[in-house]
Amino acid sequence: MYTFINNINYLHSILRYFILLAAAIVVLQSIVGMLGKKKFQKINKQIALFLLIFCDLQLVLGGLLYYYKVIEAGYFSAGGMMKDVYKRFYGVEHAIAMVLAIVLVHVGYSVTKKNIDDDRKFKRLFWCSFLSLVIFMAMIPWQGRQVVGRPNIPHMGS
Repeated sequence: MYTFINNINYLHSILRYFILLAAAIVVLQSIVGMLGKKKFQKINKQIALFLLIFCDLQLVLGGLLYYYKVIEAGYFSAGGMMKDVYKRFYGVEHAIAMVLAIVLVHVGYSVTKKNIDDDRKFKRLFWCSFLSLVIFMAMIPWQGRQVVGRPNIPHMGS
């Protein structure tokens, strides 16, 4: 079971880079589309869809990690969870913030399917993706972050 959880953790850690890249591309495409008064094209929708798929996969992996590393580990039953920086970050802050960011990605993608003018599509997609990207960057446990930090490039099986 330990190897299974660590492999999930590894995939969860690697997938974040795909999410950050896709989110950055969606944000940049949206800015270019807004400022250049461009037509919303199929490629804009496809990149937003890739971001959505990566986020949904990340949510599934994160849910498994949450179950095994937070619930099974007894974070909630031990008492004093909110006083422990590590437990509070993974049990509450990281989980809630990332779910919120993924909801914003879903809202942003839903705009791509609406029959509204291209400028409004780009603006709404931009704001949803930009806010998601900010949340992602703020709540990833980057290496060097006190107490909760993890290696930026994890090792498989460790």
